[in-house]
Amino acid sequence: MSPIAQTGVADASSMEQPRIRRIGMHGHQEGASGTLVKSAKYGCYNVKWNDLAFILYSVEYSTLRGDVRLYYLLHEGPEEPSHALLLAANKWGMKLHDEILVFEMGHWREDRDLWQDVQKASWDDVILKEEFKESLRTDIDGFWEAGDVYSSLSIPWKRGIIMAGPPGNGKTISVKAVMKDCYARGYAPLYVKSFKHGMGEEYCMGAVFQKAREMAPCMLVLEDLDSLINNQNRSFFLNQVDGLVGNDGLLLIASTNHFEKLDPALSGRPSRFDRKYSFDDPGEDERALYAKYWQNKLRNNLDISFPDALVAEIAALTSDFSFAYLKEAFVSTLVVLATGAKRESRASFATVIKDQIHTLREHIKNNLREAVQDTGTKDIVHAQALLPRGFVGGHYVHAIPAEPL
Repeated sequence: MSPIAQTGVADASSMEQPRIRRIGMHGHQEGASGTLVKSAKYGCYNVKWNDLAFILYSVEYSTLRGDVRLYYLLHEGPEEPSHALLLAANKWGMKLHDEILVFEMGHWREDRDLWQDVQKASWDDVILKEEFKESLRTDIDGFWEAGDVYSSLSIPWKRGIIMAGPPGNGKTISVKAVMKDCYARGYAPLYVKSFKHGMGEEYCMGAVFQKAREMAPCMLVLEDLDSLINNQNRSFFLNQVDGLVGNDGLLLIASTNHFEKLDPALSGRPSRFDRKYSFDDPGEDERALYAKYWQNKLRNNLDISFPDALVAEIAALTSDFSFAYLKEAFVSTLVVLATGAKRESRASFATVIKDQIHTLREHIKNNLREAVQDTGTKDIVHAQALLPRGFVGGHYVHAIPAEPL
């Protein structure tokens, strides 16, 4: 529904006249293939605002260039009340209401599910060295608080930050925590999923930066920057970032799994992306922090013995593991223990997690051997560089193990 209709005080269900609807699938219910949702293609609404009556018609249709939405507002009387309602609706629509703007398929949409997911993010769940987290948070908080300083120095109030590193090491949860902080300050976090559309990537980039300038001060999040920017669209993107028409109040947050793939024009010029934060595989101290994080989560489980000595042992056994692999070790251990409890098996937490760590490491070795065979090279570093990381096709793919294959 449009902001105009939402501005009205009457119950929307009582206002709607018969209209053509699309029937879609949404969510999941036990014993059902989905739920029915209403989506008006052609709608008519009775709107009450400031004790005045209006009629709103909405029309949506598709063209080769994308969906088109038109609204017609009717009022019996002078034009001024209609103008006032339109301005009020526009003001309301410029603010986010427990939602995050997401750009994909050539247009922006409000995403409440992403907002709810972001609200669950906590810096306590970002298991990185405290000085690293503090530096990142200070950098971002300092930007929001320094608008007057930028202005007094006659320099554009904009900043770019790249989070780089292999998958599974905290970039995504850090981005969510940053977005949560941004929203709490009253600034809009804008999230870009893709620039792909029939109108072309330059059209989409223009639409993205136009919205960002309208919403500024705001945060523009570009995940997987190396996949968003290519040889064809890079020049146009750089022009948008440089802000030929002004980018005051714009904080760019980009992430990449492959920093080395970024063009130097993106990765090496401070005026575009001023700071780079490396989310590398955790060292032993960080792996110990992550084990302590789980030790704390499981402290009230009387069936699990998790002494400090086991924390140190896990940290030592998991060299070359990303945080994603560490998480998998703990989650799979709890699944095994839960299954064993139903079968009255009494394996200890320490025994099971060591077995899971060993299994994960064997998966790593097997996938690296397969990579060597597939690439036809004995250069294990080259073979490893071609591999994605994560759980793929029943196999874990990760980094070069500390021990020889």
